[in-house]
Amino acid sequence: MSRVYKSDLSDKGIENLISQLKHYADVDLAVISDKIVQRLAEVGMKVAEYSVYSDWRSYIEFRYERNSTGDGELVGQDNTLIHRVWYTKSGLKSGEADISPLLMSEYGAGVYALTGHRGTFPGQHNAWKSVFYWTDANGVTHSSEEDYHMIATQPMYRAMIEMMQKAESVVREVFSEYVTD
Repeated sequence: MSRVYKSDLSDKGIENLISQLKHYADVDLAVISDKIVQRLAEVGMKVAEYSVYSDWRSYIEFRYERNSTGDGELVGQDNTLIHRVWYTKSGLKSGEADISPLLMSEYGAGVYALTGHRGTFPGQHNAWKSVFYWTDANGVTHSSEEDYHMIATQPMYRAMIEMMQKAESVVREVFSEYVTD
C-alpha cells in the first residue's frame, strides 16, 4: 500500500508532513493483524452457526479465541456429546463412545454426504444402512428415520470458505479504521 504525501516547503508545510509521517509510523501492525483475524472469525462464526440445523445449535458452540501461541482462531466445540446407539439384527446396540454433534454436522451420518459416502465415525466399520438412533441431552432417543438422517451441513468448511472470500474486504475495512489520510 503506497501513500503520497504532499506539502509545500514552508516551515508549516514541513511540520504538517512530519506529523502525518509520525501518525503513519505509530500504526501498530500487530494490533491491526489481531483485529483482522478477530473480524474474520466473527464472519466465520455467523456462517458456521447458520449452517448447523436449528435443533442442533444448543449442542455446538463457535467462538473466537487465542491459541497457545497467541494467534487468534475460530473454534467449534461441542457443548455436550450425544450417546450413540444403532440397530442390528441382534437388536439395539450401544456404542463404545459418544458422538460429537460438531462432527455429525460437519460430515453427516446415515445418508450420502457430498462425497457420495455415508457418514461414519471413528471405530465404526460399516456405515448405517438406513437407520441410526441418538439420544438427546434430555435423554430422549430419536431415530434417523424420523429425522430424515443427518445430512452434512459442513459449518466449519463453510466458515473457512466465507472467511477466504471476505478476507480482502475485511483487511481494507480494518486498515481504513487505523490508517487515515
